[in-house]
Amino acid sequence: MVPALLFLLLANASFDEALRAGLVALQNGDLTAALTNLEAAEKLSPRNGLVWVALSQTYWKLHKNAQAEDAADQAAALAADDPVVQRSLAIYYSETGQILKAAQAQANYSAKAPGAEGARDRAVDLYFEATRPLLEQQKFAEAAPILEGAVRKLPKSAQLELALGVTYYGLRRFDEAADAFLRTIDADPDVEQPYTSLGKILDQIPSRLPQVTERFASYEARHPTNPAAFLRYAMALDAQSTEPETALRLIDKSLALSPENATAHFEKGTVLDRLERFPEAVSEYERAAALTPSDPATHYRLARDYDRTGKPDLAAAERAKHAELVKAQEAVR
Repeated sequence: MVPALLFLLLANASFDEALRAGLVALQNGDLTAALTNLEAAEKLSPRNGLVWVALSQTYWKLHKNAQAEDAADQAAALAADDPVVQRSLAIYYSETGQILKAAQAQANYSAKAPGAEGARDRAVDLYFEATRPLLEQQKFAEAAPILEGAVRKLPKSAQLELALGVTYYGLRRFDEAADAFLRTIDADPDVEQPYTSLGKILDQIPSRLPQVTERFASYEARHPTNPAAFLRYAMALDAQSTEPETALRLIDKSLALSPENATAHFEKGTVLDRLERFPEAVSEYERAAALTPSDPATHYRLARDYDRTGKPDLAAAERAKHAELVKAQEAVR
């Protein structure tokens, strides 16, 4: 009778030989030999994740798709902490077009092998590839849980945080969008898109305005030739009804670099309104209206300030124009 220890040693030797032979055959494209050896290895060690992931690739190459998927599931369940298995699963899922599963496996690999060159970047790219069609189709409710899981697995990724911010913006979850855009900036302070996105929702995020203003000020200081940087900083100050003279100086710097920017002229008009400098505000609104005549808000402000400056006929004309533009916009909706 063979002693138990000797039996185990022989079994292990047989397993190692079968696994090695199966992997070599798989690498060389000899699928019949790979299948024979890997199935033999699985019988000797049915809880070995590496065997199962190799079997998944072998079954898939043999067009046994259901068996391939079952084998991949076994590998994922048995070897969640094995970086080799997770990397192999990422490859298998990528090759079979299961991009989200590939992203999850690649993120697991990145976490277990933090020194692996390019592993984290590949995981980020896969998550973005998985969610991009959903964002393009504006399926934000479907994209949100995927991206939330992605940023938990891969924190401080500017690309994923930005995508999550866009998703929350699409869902009108503005505070969460702002937080994601702020995290994007913290991860990569020179990417412009999160600043642009924050500038569009200033009136929706009053509790986040101090943090946003701080980031805008820092960006403006680093980009002294960017007219949008001056304007966004001014808009953040105006949204808090603070430092109007500073806001005016910033807008003038923006206009010096980009004099035909209707938004800058409109924003300057709003700051001048707050300072009750109505004739000057009228001039800015008139310039904004000349540059973008289809903007209802500009005509509304002009009507109000024409009344304030004693020009009722002009005010009435602007109110009529405002009503016409609003009606046209509602018809389009």
